[in-house]
Amino acid sequence: MSKIITGSSLLSGSIIVILFNFLLPGNIDSFSKNVTEVTIMTENYGSNSDLVQIYMVAIVLGLLIFLYGILGLYKNVSNRENNFKYIFIALNIAFVILFLIVISVGTAFSGAAEQNMQAFAYAQSTSQLAAQAAQSGDQAIMFEAAQRESTALMNSIIAGSSSAAMYTLYWGILSIAGYIFYIATASTGLLILRSGNYYLSKLMNNITGFGFITSGILFLILNIIWKVNTEWGYRIFSISLIVWFVLTIVLTINLIRSKKN
Repeated sequence: MSKIITGSSLLSGSIIVILFNFLLPGNIDSFSKNVTEVTIMTENYGSNSDLVQIYMVAIVLGLLIFLYGILGLYKNVSNRENNFKYIFIALNIAFVILFLIVISVGTAFSGAAEQNMQAFAYAQSTSQLAAQAAQSGDQAIMFEAAQRESTALMNSIIAGSSSAAMYTLYWGILSIAGYIFYIATASTGLLILRSGNYYLSKLMNNITGFGFITSGILFLILNIIWKVNTEWGYRIFSISLIVWFVLTIVLTINLIRSKKN
């Protein structure tokens, strides 16, 4: 695979991932607000369910394009490193697969959150109607209103439980995916250092190599201390994506500009 295709895939894939990740409802506010709280996330995803699904499909596309670039990096830059490259490619494939699972669960959560909000709103309206019926004193109307209220409340509880289950599963898988992502990021840096400065200058080889290694290890430690489903944990995760994106841009620009084939 040519370095132009490899670099272009890494560049375009990372741009798509970072762009649509921060377009997801609430994500741009993660630096100033706690967007991981269940009620806030339910409102963000439930109120924008269609947009969430579109953005997540775009992120899937970006991840696959990025992985294609990683395969090119595996074939090109790692030609001089045969002992480590299999670990490198396995870790990157693993983190992409895990994030694909996260996205599928997130898409399911957005649908469940939307149903939860609709069921809750309907339950509130039926409760108000039941209160009005009680004031009328008509037994038949009161009985019918009470039945509707009971059914609506039951549906609201079921929808809420489904949404809560998807919420818990989402953060559980994202936590694991994040750890693998950080290890894969560090492995990318190690591969760059071990494979020599064939495509990159010695300076850029050290900057990108040590940059990926340092950021991967640092953010792994930070997200172990502050879990990703907490306010500061998700803030750290968001910052890590920006750092990963910047390092990927530096790597790909220098890879494309390289005079080596």
